[in-house]
Amino acid sequence: MKTYPVMLNVEGRLAVVVGGGPVGLRKVHSLLQAAARVRLVAPRLDGDDPEGAEVIHAPYDASHLDGAFIVFACTDDRELNSRIARDARSAGAWVNAADQPEDCDFFVPAVVSQGPVQIAIGTGGSSPALAASLKDSIASALPEGVGAYAQALADLRERLQATVTDTRLRCSVLRRLVEQDGYETFRSGGAAALSRLADKLLKEQGASGSGQG
Repeated sequence: MKTYPVMLNVEGRLAVVVGGGPVGLRKVHSLLQAAARVRLVAPRLDGDDPEGAEVIHAPYDASHLDGAFIVFACTDDRELNSRIARDARSAGAWVNAADQPEDCDFFVPAVVSQGPVQIAIGTGGSSPALAASLKDSIASALPEGVGAYAQALADLRERLQATVTDTRLRCSVLRRLVEQDGYETFRSGGAAALSRLADKLLKEQGASGSGQG
């Protein structure tokens, strides 16, 4: 199965999770972390009601999908999951059915996260175990503090967008910053040192008249 990788913005949008087992509860927590509005539907839960989610303690009904942007079918009943998938598509929502690739519009990758840095590893639903193993390998290889570094770069980019009108020059400075000593500068001196290095590169490239990098 061929897939197209995306990062999905679910902030403020309704995500419906059907199934109160460990898989469903993990989906609920990750969706809440992504600032989605979450509705959990299950007669029983393996634990307490998740804080921040709307919990409906009832057997599944198609009306539970009203207003949904995305749907997760996480029950232990394959036929029910397939029915949920059909109902979700009829309602115009994307659907993911646990361990049933044929009923999925999208797959949830294994994700390594540090601040704004997200690295997603997917196998098109063919081997979640492999994706999880690769996730662990990548997580251990990431530089220390890369999330904070990425946030500092985002803040710096915002400042340069407000002060440097030459788009090519601005992009060239940011690229050189990342490719050269930006990370080590940030680790040793924090965001202030990173900003000073950017100003230095800006002056150098501005003086040379080069926006090409």
